[in-house]
Amino acid sequence: MPDVSVQYPEMRALILEHLTRLADPDWRASNLKEQGSVELDFDDLVNFLYDTSGLLNDPRGALGFTLGGLDEVEAVQRLRNAFEAAIEEGGLSGESPGTDPLWDLIGEEAATVVGVLSARGFEGGNPSPDAGASSP
Repeated sequence: MPDVSVQYPEMRALILEHLTRLADPDWRASNLKEQGSVELDFDDLVNFLYDTSGLLNDPRGALGFTLGGLDEVEAVQRLRNAFEAAIEEGGLSGESPGTDPLWDLIGEEAATVVGVLSARGFEGGNPSPDAGASSP
């Protein structure tokens, strides 16, 4: 299946913003706490990734909506798997913000998704022909 343009580039931008934060170990350590930062807490993060954006509920279903290619779907699926494994372990909560090995794996997978999404930009689909071209 070829890459596709996304229908909701604004939601894609919000997803990228949330995942960029999640990928940052310092941000995780200081913000993912119950009643922690007013910026974004554990419940808000999980709610956004699963419910608001639907990203982690059904990564394949996000193709064409907020994801622009199968590589993005696969990267998000790995992030979903990391979340679910951590939840099954019972160690993923706002009580263990960003300093838990389970969060480290989630952060690594989030960084991978950020890289894959950033490669295509906010519109998804194929990068523009000018992307990555250097100016003379």
